[in-house]
Amino acid sequence: MGQETFLINKIWDELSQINMHKVNRVCQHNIQIGLVGSTSAIEDMMKWLVSFPYHNFTFPVPDNEEIHSNKEMLKRLIIIPVSTKEEFDKEKLKTSDFCIVESRIVNEVKQFHTEVYPFDAADSNLAAQILANHERIRFALSHNFPVFRPEHAKIEIQETAIQNTAWVVISTLPAYLPVPHRTIVAPLEMLADFIVLTLNEVKLMFELIGLLGEKIELRHILDFAVVFGLAKLSKGIADVILKSIPTHAAVLTKAALAYALTWSIGEAIVFFIVGRQRCNLSFFMQRVRHHFKNGLTEAQALMKKKALAERPKLEG
Repeated sequence: MGQETFLINKIWDELSQINMHKVNRVCQHNIQIGLVGSTSAIEDMMKWLVSFPYHNFTFPVPDNEEIHSNKEMLKRLIIIPVSTKEEFDKEKLKTSDFCIVESRIVNEVKQFHTEVYPFDAADSNLAAQILANHERIRFALSHNFPVFRPEHAKIEIQETAIQNTAWVVISTLPAYLPVPHRTIVAPLEMLADFIVLTLNEVKLMFELIGLLGEKIELRHILDFAVVFGLAKLSKGIADVILKSIPTHAAVLTKAALAYALTWSIGEAIVFFIVGRQRCNLSFFMQRVRHHFKNGLTEAQALMKKKALAERPKLEG
């Protein structure tokens, strides 16, 4: 119990330096999405924006009345209906961050706006394409429009997983470690090996809460217990696996596990935030196994980069 108390206190000391309200601010960034097309096409675009295509959950698409009463969403939309016999409002169009446009008039709209996306509700890559091209407003997009949330959650989890993997790899080179608080990284505690509870995962929790449409409040601090429980579970899994690994393969395995466990924790956090249910051990282990192979690939790539960085020093 002493070790656990020590770790919790250390994490809380570091956590106090994370400004969780920063996530709230980026989620409230002012965005304007132009919807251009016929009335029926715009209705389909609005339904698409509020849909939540996450494979683990099934949610009904809101009806038109519910969409049109959503004042927060409507504040962020510039609706430009276009019939076959009239021109669209070009000045209004230019004030949007980007436009989602009915396919038949894409070329016309491109004459007045550079960021134009032809609308196709069946295009599974449309949300990902928009997120990739508009990183600055990514959190605001996901916070306000559910269609972006699954893909954005994957982006944030992947970035955290890579950072944790890199930390395991570079930790054998003290000169390459970042200065304190320059970035939030996973502490490699001697008492708890490499991934008991990381500040990255707590930071990830805040990011996921925000991008999944919630405002981060003090009550969300209670969700810290969920992350801590997942971290303890990760420690147990890592300890069991690493006991059977030869010394020469330890760093690679640790790094791959850091990747796989971070991804699994991220998915479990999403499951908890959306469904308010905790995942069971069977689900968690299935996800760890699923992500471990990718973890090996990422770890090997990082270790090659590390070896290249060390070569000049060895030759000198």
